[in-house]
Amino acid sequence: MSETGKPLRIGLVAPYFPPQIGGANIYCYELAKAMASKGHDVHVFAHQEALPDSAYTLHPILTMDLAQDLARLDAFEMDVWHSLFLFYAPLALRKPNVFVTGFGDDFYSFRIRRALPGRALLGRHVLWRLNENARTKTEQWLQKSELDMNRRLYGRALRRAQHVITISSFSKTRLCLAFPEASNKTTVIPPGVTAGFFHNGYVPKEKNFFLTVTRLDETDRIKNVHGVIQALAELKDDYDFRYRVVAGAVTGDYRSELERLIVETGLSDKISIEGRKTEEELADYYMRADLFILASYAEKQNFEGFGIVFLEANAAGTPVLTTREGGMVDYVREGVNGFFTEDPSASGLKAALKRYLDGGLTFDPEEVRLAPEPYRWTHIADRVLDVYAAHGA
Repeated sequence: MSETGKPLRIGLVAPYFPPQIGGANIYCYELAKAMASKGHDVHVFAHQEALPDSAYTLHPILTMDLAQDLARLDAFEMDVWHSLFLFYAPLALRKPNVFVTGFGDDFYSFRIRRALPGRALLGRHVLWRLNENARTKTEQWLQKSELDMNRRLYGRALRRAQHVITISSFSKTRLCLAFPEASNKTTVIPPGVTAGFFHNGYVPKEKNFFLTVTRLDETDRIKNVHGVIQALAELKDDYDFRYRVVAGAVTGDYRSELERLIVETGLSDKISIEGRKTEEELADYYMRADLFILASYAEKQNFEGFGIVFLEANAAGTPVLTTREGGMVDYVREGVNGFFTEDPSASGLKAALKRYLDGGLTFDPEEVRLAPEPYRWTHIADRVLDVYAAHGA
């Protein structure tokens, strides 16, 4: 509620939204529902195929063309605007009371951005007349100029925004390095976990059943499934295990490369890659798994901002193995709800898995289940609403 106790009219701008698969997409959907459950009038501005729900009013108007979309948003009035990716932060230059959430690669990629004035005209009427070398150099200059222009634009937008939210301390550090304008106005609020993943009854774990849930994208290999497979190849002759990878979305050849690696390392009888599952099927896998693995590594402009899947696995009583190269360090407590590999290399993962397989680490499922309790979406929504109240106009 607002300071007067009245419901807020909240506009959530979410260019990526279910049924598209991804942790950040789930974040947008669940946050919208959680805010609505508290009596607020929530409006979701998303793409044309976005998932409707009775909890919120859906406006499927986004085209991923920043200038066009900002003009469309001008037609709406909200008490609070919240850009749920950095991409629509320039809304703060046109609307009052704008908040921004940043996840990770949206700090750098500018997948949605303002076009350099005149660039399209040059492409149609000038560039084709140039020789190949001159055309390539000109296109590179135009691309750099466009990105530089957008960095300045987003810097101004973040200065104007009421407040910025990142999903982990790691994300906050990276955001403030990329945009110092956000340094004194950023709060860390993690993502949440859907109630359906919590399971309080006893379900026996399948010994040495390892699970990874992730998307497989050839341009985004930081999830490091290949590293896990290489580590398991070094352990296959001494230990009995099963490893299942659930790939909710697949882009490019990464999955086929992993399948070849499985064959080449002689792991076809131990490792399988499966497609998208329903929430119920996924919850069943989490409950039966002995260990969840997502050992992502960080690149200069790409990293694991947090990882909702860690919350989902823990909610089912399953401990997690991860790295310190991302937002997981905010959440995972060594020996309590999971453990870390010393580094994300195959050798580092081998050592961590060997430690687990040798019984050097044991976990109490009931204690593991307690870890994500504060991360239920109702609590996360309260924290976001508190930011609105503390920093809103």
